Amino acid sequence: MQLWRATPKWLAGTGLCIACLFLVAWTWPTWRHQDSVVPAHSFELQTGRMDEWTAIGGDWRIVDGVMHNNSPERGAKLLAGSNEWRNYTLNADIQFTEGGVDMGVAIRSNNEMRGVDTYNGYYVGIRNLDGTIVIGRSDFGWIEARPFAMPGGIHPSVWYRLRVTAYECNIAASVENLTTLQTAWIAFEERSCVESGRIGLRSLNPGGMWRNISVEPAGWNEYQDLRRHAAFVERPEVPAGPPWWTPWHVGMLFAAALTLALLTQLVYFRVHQWKAYTITQERERLAHEIHDTMAQSFAGVGYQIQGIRRSVVRGDRQDSRQIAEQLSVAYQLVRKCHEEASRTIAMLGSSSPRIQQDLLGSLAQTARRIAGDQIKVVTRLNGNSTSLNLRLADALLHIGQEAIANAVGHSDPTVLTLTLGFDGRDVELIVEDNGQGFEHTPEKAGFGILGMQKRARDVGGTLRILSTPSRGTQIRVTASLQEENLRKGFVATLKERFFSIPPDLNLP
Repeated sequence: MQLWRATPKWLAGTGLCIACLFLVAWTWPTWRHQDSVVPAHSFELQTGRMDEWTAIGGDWRIVDGVMHNNSPERGAKLLAGSNEWRNYTLNADIQFTEGGVDMGVAIRSNNEMRGVDTYNGYYVGIRNLDGTIVIGRSDFGWIEARPFAMPGGIHPSVWYRLRVTAYECNIAASVENLTTLQTAWIAFEERSCVESGRIGLRSLNPGGMWRNISVEPAGWNEYQDLRRHAAFVERPEVPAGPPWWTPWHVGMLFAAALTLALLTQLVYFRVHQWKAYTITQERERLAHEIHDTMAQSFAGVGYQIQGIRRSVVRGDRQDSRQIAEQLSVAYQLVRKCHEEASRTIAMLGSSSPRIQQDLLGSLAQTARRIAGDQIKVVTRLNGNSTSLNLRLADALLHIGQEAIANAVGHSDPTVLTLTLGFDGRDVELIVEDNGQGFEHTPEKAGFGILGMQKRARDVGGTLRILSTPSRGTQIRVTASLQEENLRKGFVATLKERFFSIPPDLNLP
C-alpha cells in the first residue's frame, strides 16, 4: 500500500521553501557585515540634543558644543552607536576641571549597567593622579595594562586629543596635549577579546568635558599607525575565574540528575504500560479470531443437531440414510472446526489471497458449509468486481462470516442473501436473512457485533445493523477502496494500540 505520493503542488511548495532558505543563508553574512560596518560620523553636540546618546548614570548635558558630566557618580557612562560595530577609530578631545580625575572613552561596550566597571568592553583614558594613559578590559571586573606616563603630566583645564583604534583583538591609542603638542602612545592585545560593541564616554569624577567626538571605520593600517609609536604592547594574562563547583552549580547538577532519574522512571513505567496494553489488545484480537472461526463452526454443528432433534421430537419418519447425511454434515463441521482451531493456534495465519478476487464466493461457501441444504443461499454482485486490498478483504470476510453465523444460529431463516456491491470508490457487503430478527441497541451489543464494528473501524469503514422482530436482519458494511481511508484506519489502529492508555493502567 502506497502511503505517500508527491504531488506537483507539494513539490512546488517544497521548492519555494528551499529557495527561501537558500536566499536567507546567502544574504545573512551580507546583512551581518552591513551591521558591523561603522559609518564615518561626527557627533553634533548641540544644546538639548541628546537623541544619539544613552546615559547610564551621571548628569550629562551639552553646553556650547561640549558634553559635560557634573555628577560625582563613579563609573557614569554615555553610550552611542551599535553593538554590532567591530573595527573603528574613535576620536575625542577631553578636559577636566578638578583634581583626582580618571576619565576617557569606552569602546566595544556591551551589557552596560550602573556602577564602576559594570559593562563588558574596553576603556582608554587619562589619570592625573599619576599623569598616565590608562587602557584595560572591563568585564564586571577590571584588568589593566601597564600605564604609560604622559610627557609633561596630566593637568586640569587643558584639552587632550584622544585617538583610539580597535582592529580585531588589537587596540592602540594616542593622547596629544593640544597646548604643548606633546604625545604619548599605548597598545593593548588580547587573545579572547570583545569583538564588537558601542562607543561611550566614561568618567569616575565630576567635572569632565568632551568635544569633537567622531567615529570612522578602521583597518590594520590605521592600527599600525598608532602601534608603531608605542614603547610596548601589553598582553595581560586573564586570571582564572572562580571554580565551577560552587553551591549554585552543585545544586543545579543535583536537580538535573534528579530530573533525569524521574524522567527515566516515567519512561520505564510508560513502556511497561504500553507493553501491558499491547498484550491486552492482542488477547482481544485473538479472542475475536477464535470467535470468528471455531464459534461459527460450532454454530453450524448446533444447527444440524437441532434439525435432527426437531425431526425426532415431531416424530418424522426418517430413514437411517437421512439421519446419517445430517450427522455427516455435522461431522464435517466439527472437522472444519478442528482445522480452524489448528490454524488459530498456529498464530492465526493471514487469509488466503484468493478472497481478494472471490470474496462473495468464499462467503457463500461458508454459508453452505454452516447451513447445509436447509437454508437457501442467494448471492448477488452489483457493479464491476474489483480486486480488494488483502487487509480490506480479510476484514469483510470475517464480518461476513460472523453475520452468517449469527443468522444461522439465532435467526432461524429459510433464505440468506449475500450481496457485494462496487461503485468505483466504495465496496459494500450486505448479509440479509428473513429470520426472526431482533431489537438492536448499542448497549446490548454482544461480543460478535463488537468484533464486527472493530474490524470495520480498522479499515476506515462503517457498520450498520437493520433488524426488525419477525422481519429478519440486514448487516451492511461499507468501506472505501481508496488507500487514503485505509491508511487512516491503519493509523487509528496504531494509535489505539500503542498511544492510548486505558483508564485502568495508571502510573504507580
